Amino acid sequence: MSAAKWSELVSAWDASGHGARAFAEAHGVSEASLRWWKGELARRARQEPARRSPGPGRKRGGNVALARVVRRAEGSSPSIEPEPVRLMVAVGDARIVVSPDFDAQLLRAVVRALGQP
Repeated sequence: MSAAKWSELVSAWDASGHGARAFAEAHGVSEASLRWWKGELARRARQEPARRSPGPGRKRGGNVALARVVRRAEGSSPSIEPEPVRLMVAVGDARIVVSPDFDAQLLRAVVRALGQP
């Protein structure tokens, strides 16, 4: 269906006073698509970039942050000294791991260099 048709459908939904599920079922569209198009049309009106459609089988949500898990060998005791806190800085596709004793001037220079085309 075109964006214009979705716009008409979303306007009709807003005017109907019905919930998304009931309205979508009555009009033969998925509730997820109806809700997505309502948001998409609002984004377009505000001239924001488009988001991915909730196509078939696509789940809601976005990227999932993962953490690396390291298991200790059985019988080993935890170290007394905690690991130093590290920070990861992302500049475009590059990732920079920053240790507690980093050189701030060097980090600024690297970030600046990576940020230039």
